[in-house]
Amino acid sequence: MALHPIFILRSKATPGIVELLDSVVFGTNGAYYKHLDTKEKIERADNPLFLSMERHEKTLGNITFCKREKFWYIRYFAFSKSIQSAGKTKSKSRNSGLLKRELGQFFEDVFDGEYGDAPDSFYAYIDPQNEKSLWMSENFGFQTIAKIKTQTFSRGNPKEKIKLERSNNWNDVSSYVLNQFGDKAYFFNAQVSVGPYYIWRDDFGEIVGFAKVSYANWRIDRFPGKLGGVLTKLIPFIPILNKIIVPKNHNFIVPEAVYTKDATKLGSFFESILFNERKNLIIWWVDLKDPMYMKAEKQTKWGVLNKIIGNSIANVVVKINPKSKLDKEQASVYTSGFDLI
Repeated sequence: MALHPIFILRSKATPGIVELLDSVVFGTNGAYYKHLDTKEKIERADNPLFLSMERHEKTLGNITFCKREKFWYIRYFAFSKSIQSAGKTKSKSRNSGLLKRELGQFFEDVFDGEYGDAPDSFYAYIDPQNEKSLWMSENFGFQTIAKIKTQTFSRGNPKEKIKLERSNNWNDVSSYVLNQFGDKAYFFNAQVSVGPYYIWRDDFGEIVGFAKVSYANWRIDRFPGKLGGVLTKLIPFIPILNKIIVPKNHNFIVPEAVYTKDATKLGSFFESILFNERKNLIIWWVDLKDPMYMKAEKQTKWGVLNKIIGNSIANVVVKINPKSKLDKEQASVYTSGFDLI
């Protein structure tokens, strides 16, 4: 349906939207990578709304929202180079100003109930070193409420340290997941209730560990750091590392709702998941305040990739409806792995 002069709002992605989102190359701190499974992820988005800037039947920009209870998650934020604010020309300045004004009005209209029940907030994950993401956050009054770490776990030849069950049945883990994560900010059943799950039982049959897993497929054009370009070219020739990273077709596991009763066993749990999946890398986005991660961080051998590239930090940002009574201060925030791939 028609919206503000430069936007159209849809509930289904057009070929133009898919083409734009599929073309995005992500980058920060010298690193550049592209998602190779964007179309699949768009089709799996829950309750999506696509806010698009279109001109002459061409999609120049898109923001994809997922409506979740009283919140709107910002899944994608992508605009063509012709209207990004990085340039200094008068044309680009006008485009940037128009974009800022119209988007600002859209956020306010949503909070006023113009598009159904008014949400308590918008929320998103952003890289503070990414200029485009930072522009969105700074220009529309988003505030940081939590920080999440990109934690890698890698093994060249993973071993089965623990016998695990693999299940696609949400009922097998739902009570455990809800008990551990149900009270965290921005926890929703929408994605976590879709398997598969890995379950660890003790000798008495009691569940003592679990995780939901998703799968990601990226193309890595460059790694971060001064030597990132050289490293990208050398990796195919470095034993073990070339199992963990395949730059042109990089597949890895993304867990969420991760829990082990004994935090010291997290490494064994993750390695056993890799063994079962026949993969070599896990990337886990986790809240720095997550109690289990805080216990496991120093006691887990994260692997060679963690030693080489370290960790990066992203912000959980929110724009709160002035009419809501939502508390900005959160002890811990749930991080959806699916939302970040």
